[in-house]
Amino acid sequence: MNTSMDKSVRATRFAISDLQKRIEVLEATREDLERQIQKLNDSVPEDQVEPTAQKDGYMAYGSYANSVIERRKTLMVTLNDIDRQNAELGNELTMALEALDSFERVRARQLATKAEKAARRQAKRA
Repeated sequence: MNTSMDKSVRATRFAISDLQKRIEVLEATREDLERQIQKLNDSVPEDQVEPTAQKDGYMAYGSYANSVIERRKTLMVTLNDIDRQNAELGNELTMALEALDSFERVRARQLATKAEKAARRQAKRA
């Protein structure tokens, strides 16, 4: 294999590895955000609460609930952003895998051609 193709294969493999790591980080972040959202849902199941609302065992429940609701909204925006990034990285990973596959097919053709030439040379000698 020529050196420029070797470099391209190495660069593509590195890119694939990097993309896979980035996707893993996004998935771990997604799982953490989903846990946080679930905790917030358990704490305040309502989507709207009056600031002056009261609940047994809570002082200033309305204020607390509104801050939880806002936090939940922020986490949902972040979760949507992670979904978008994950989709983009998935597309990049697919392209990188296809590029690596094409390099490997070219390499296989080169090896097959080389083997055919060697077989012809051997046949001429015999």
